[in-house]
Amino acid sequence: MLIQIATLMLSLMLLVMLHELGHYVTARWFGVRVERFFCFFDVKFAIWKKKIGDTVYGIGWLPLGGYVKLSGMIDESMDLEQMKQEPKPWEFRVKPAWQRLIIMLGGIIVNIILAMIIYAVLFISQGKSFIDVNKMQYGIEADTTQTKFGLQKGDIPVGVNGVKYQALNEIGKEALLGGETLDVKRQGKEVSLPITEDFRTEILNAKGAFFVPQMPTVVDSVVNNSAAQKAGLLKDDKVVAVDGFTTPLYSDVKNKLKEYKGKTTSLSIERKGEPVELMVNVGKDGTIGFSNSRTYLESLISQEDYTIGEGIAKGIVEPFEAIATQVRGIGTLFQVKDGRKQVAGPIGMVKQMPKEWNWLFFWSFTAMISAWLAFINLLPIPGLDGGHAVFAIYEMVTGKKPSEKVLEKAQMVGVVIILGLMVFIFGNDIVNMIFK
Repeated sequence: MLIQIATLMLSLMLLVMLHELGHYVTARWFGVRVERFFCFFDVKFAIWKKKIGDTVYGIGWLPLGGYVKLSGMIDESMDLEQMKQEPKPWEFRVKPAWQRLIIMLGGIIVNIILAMIIYAVLFISQGKSFIDVNKMQYGIEADTTQTKFGLQKGDIPVGVNGVKYQALNEIGKEALLGGETLDVKRQGKEVSLPITEDFRTEILNAKGAFFVPQMPTVVDSVVNNSAAQKAGLLKDDKVVAVDGFTTPLYSDVKNKLKEYKGKTTSLSIERKGEPVELMVNVGKDGTIGFSNSRTYLESLISQEDYTIGEGIAKGIVEPFEAIATQVRGIGTLFQVKDGRKQVAGPIGMVKQMPKEWNWLFFWSFTAMISAWLAFINLLPIPGLDGGHAVFAIYEMVTGKKPSEKVLEKAQMVGVVIILGLMVFIFGNDIVNMIFK
């Protein structure tokens, strides 16, 4: 859990600091005084703070974002006393509208550039790997839920809405976000299955593990003192039958062993090309204590490598594709049953972090969240950067500056909206934590 929390906190701190740095640098560039520069919110108290020059730098205790406090600006602090005084030359409110617009967009621009840089570096250094449906020999597993929607064991997903995809995860994503039909290859023929609301709900609940490739049963390791070890099962043994019933795939072996819970049965093994018969005591949970080899799954993975130029070009485009996917995902949440339960705040996000430190995941996650934060902050909601930008653009177009009264009321509305969203997200996290 500590690794998961550290992964999320480090990513958020990095993004918040750089976002606020975008505001800070542009504000100082145009001669606006920055009174406070905080990572996270310091409601009532701060973990650390220090005044250097005109600015108080610090770290708050509430990890929901961060902020810079600019002199002469109506923001979430609602410091109206300052606004009643005569404007000073270093205040935000006296600067031209175009300068205020750039200051408000500074953090968003930094988020987008950061996402582009990270994605470009990842594409150049790591390339792109995916499970290639064209390499699948045994198709996918199909449990009772999946068969309810028309899927059959051994089906190979090949496309959505008539569009073919090579990557299995792309098929799952498109089926969830906008699919009307799922195209699968079945015994050499292509079959089209309708994607209903319930179908999409199950894909969403599976969290990326809805389509699971079937694989042959080849022993990778045997648990010490397990029934499998006592029976004589060895690494690289291939299980071909249980109690005389042919079980060509790992899912077949698992399902057949469950029929013999607490009983003794036979295993037909192929060992170095020779047949071997073993007797094994099946546990009450239907397992015997071995793990299956991932060699076949690894053989399904295709790798795309990129030159420096290709990686940079793809890195520039990727943040916008990530944003588009997130927006489509939000739309899906309103279409499927209990979709709102999938909305994750800090608590829910911690659970999605890997339990061991993974730099590749960290940077991929940071790039995605950076792009998403840019989009969220661009929304024309008072209190967010986009809300402030709207007023600046309005002034640039009309030549009229909104009154401070209008700005105050808009800021209050924005604060209510943002607090309402926070309550919903945290409440959803707490409910999911209690009832799941």
